[in-house]
Order: sequence, then C-alpha cells, then structure tokens
Amino acid sequence: MTITPQNPPHIPQLQIDLEETLATIAIELARVQICDQCKASVPSLIDDLAHLVTEITRLHSALVRERLTSANLRAAIGAALGAESDGENDPLGYLRDEIAGYPGAAHGA
Repeated sequence: MTITPQNPPHIPQLQIDLEETLATIAIELARVQICDQCKASVPSLIDDLAHLVTEITRLHSALVRERLTSANLRAAIGAALGAESDGENDPLGYLRDEIAGYPGAAHGA
C-alpha cells in the first residue's frame, strides 16, 4: 500500500499554531508602550517573526514529504524482499514501480 498524505503514519505535527502565535506576539507588541528608540525596531521584529513562521511551515512540509517518501520506499523494499523470498520472477518490480513515481527517477530496468 502506498502511503499518501491522506493516510500518513507517524507524521510529526507542529506543536504550536504558528499563525496564532505570530498574531499574539503582534497584539502584545502593539499594547506595549515602546520608547522612541525602539519604535523603529519593533516593525522589523514583527517582519522577522513572520519570516520565521514561513520558514518553519516550509520545513515542516518538507519533513512530511520526505517521511512519506521514506515510508513508501521502505514498504517497496519489504515487498521486494518478500517477493524474492517467495521466488517471484521480478521481485525488484516493486522497487521500480515505487521509484518511477519520483521526479528525476530513471526509467527502465
């Protein structure tokens, strides 16, 4: 069975709500009485936090994709080993089928 985003095993969930956290920080910073010296740096700080949230989201998405790839390849390896043990004619077919679905995969046997 190919693992898809609809049936993911052990996909790490973010432990925080990034948008809510960023909004809370922005609200709290807006409430604070900021000295004149800090007024220029607070908007920059909020922008930096927004960039961090974007990067965390991107990295989490990349982690999820790679875990799905890894799980599918492990399953194909297990199927190939089982097929070889059972004496099937083309046990590596399971790996070829799985690998063929990835960008840049070599086609053919």
